[in-house]
Amino acid sequence: MSTNALPPVVDAETWQRHLDELRAREKAATRELDAIAAQRRRLPMVRMPDYTLEERTAPSGWRTSSRADGS
Repeated sequence: MSTNALPPVVDAETWQRHLDELRAREKAATRELDAIAAQRRRLPMVRMPDYTLEERTAPSGWRTSSRADGS
């Protein structure tokens, strides 16, 4: 691995300043993602029509022992 890929070595005060800046950005990003999620939860709902499931076989990987017809 090349040493050019490593970040620079700095004093503790500089490191703390950079960490504080990063944390502020992370908090802002978290707040934005929380706001997006809240907006998604407030989306209006759509009324679904009544429906009946008609497939008699379970998809691959599903356990079939709890089928309503007992088979």
